[in-house]
Amino acid sequence: MSMTNELKNLQKQDDTNFFVRLAKYFFPCKGDSVSEIVRKIIFMLSIVLFLMSLNELTNFLKNDETELSYTQSITKYEPDWNKINGQDPAGEDAPVVTDNNGTAKPTADPDEQLGVRKLQEWAKELREKNEEVVGWIKIPGFCDSFGNEYINFPVLQKKYEGDIDAANDYYLTHDINNNYYESGSIFADCYIPIDENGQPDNIVIYGHNMRRIGTVFSHLNEYKSGVDQLKKYPVIEFNTVYERNQRYVIIGCFVAAVSDWQDDVEIFDYWRFRNFDNDKHSFERWISNVRKQSWYSCDVECTADDDYITLSTCSNEVKGMRYVIVAKKLRADENLDLIIRSYEEKADRDIYFPKVWRNVWGNNKKYLGWAY
Repeated sequence: MSMTNELKNLQKQDDTNFFVRLAKYFFPCKGDSVSEIVRKIIFMLSIVLFLMSLNELTNFLKNDETELSYTQSITKYEPDWNKINGQDPAGEDAPVVTDNNGTAKPTADPDEQLGVRKLQEWAKELREKNEEVVGWIKIPGFCDSFGNEYINFPVLQKKYEGDIDAANDYYLTHDINNNYYESGSIFADCYIPIDENGQPDNIVIYGHNMRRIGTVFSHLNEYKSGVDQLKKYPVIEFNTVYERNQRYVIIGCFVAAVSDWQDDVEIFDYWRFRNFDNDKHSFERWISNVRKQSWYSCDVECTADDDYITLSTCSNEVKGMRYVIVAKKLRADENLDLIIRSYEEKADRDIYFPKVWRNVWGNNKKYLGWAY
């Protein structure tokens, strides 16, 4: 082969600086063809989008870490219930008796026997931190692999001064220190105050569903998974700052509409049943709707004289709906084991689902995971 042929395909070597050549490869230069300029512009835009996405991802993960860190730190304010429930409010050892479930229950002091509501010792430190703390809620044993309980929070209640929506919205975006916090706090409906004068017959307690982050009330959605979940964690411990050793047993779990357009009949406005004191918001109408819409049934006597709590969070299987858990305060003469054994899964045909749910899933239960 001749030397001429060997040299024919050789190109002149570019002896310019490496970084200059790199810049010429990626950025438009004089003499580039139109297609080359387009290629380089697309490449530069891709780099910009990648850097923006990386920054968003970094901020996203940092926010997640902040949310989880706060959630874990707030539990350090949890009172020592074992100690409290074995002592009287003044801190002196009290005689301990047991109810028919074998649960230790201290004898009440004279004020408690007379129905006098006074701030409990366990609540004083929390009240110093935020005077709008009105209680503590916990689902015992319902926890992650490290033993951190999913529902274990102080409950706040904003003072109602005429605008109920503004008052209730406050703790959707604020923590116990009154700082902005995306996950918000667990808070009680503000319309009827929880104070030394009393409390609502049914305390409605709200919390965000933060989905994959898993903070606040996100894990309540696990109760959609079936009756086994309910049997594992049937009890909610909730004490107002004037109480101790109070337990509530779950009597209903359901998805609910919150706007008139979401159903073709009058919606069950569960959040307005605070006191069962009129025909529109009577106890009979309330308990009838709870039982009609609940995914589960149980044998537990419920009367207008009992105390109730209603936990409310978002249900994301259908946009704009809520997931609701209703529980009744256990009386000393009630047998928790019998109640748990009575829990049964209701057939889909026996459950009332609002129209917007039926439009998506038909008349059927659906659970897509707590993080959905």
